[in-house]
Amino acid sequence: MKKIIDQNTTPSDLDEIAFMEEVVTEVEEIKHKVNKTEALLAKQLKPIPSISQRIIKWILNTFGVIYILIERYVEYPDDGNILGMEIDEDIQKMSRKNLCRYMDAVLPEKGFFDLQSTSKIRLGCQLLRESKRQEKINKTLESIDF
Repeated sequence: MKKIIDQNTTPSDLDEIAFMEEVVTEVEEIKHKVNKTEALLAKQLKPIPSISQRIIKWILNTFGVIYILIERYVEYPDDGNILGMEIDEDIQKMSRKNLCRYMDAVLPEKGFFDLQSTSKIRLGCQLLRESKRQEKINKTLESIDF
């Protein structure tokens, strides 16, 4: 859409260029507003959990808060190796909150701390599956002679 402005450019050409730039800017603003609106609608259209599910989640959250408050005082002396996997020293020293912040920093979306523990385990399983899949791909690529 860009026109080259040179000596032959007329005032009407300049007006057309300015108009086109204005249109492009307005279209970008509209795209941004539509994306925001779509995100809000997606949140609003989530199904409302039943009363029993809300009560269960409230109980879990209450016990979760109590667990977190108590867990601060637990020492984990054997965290250097968990189920055969070496754990980096900096990760061993992180608090639960810092571990969750780290997960938020590296995952595509924030909110790890607020997930229920079963959801965190599911996410961990998916990450391990992806890691294993990547290892297989890497081994396959290493075995191929180019």
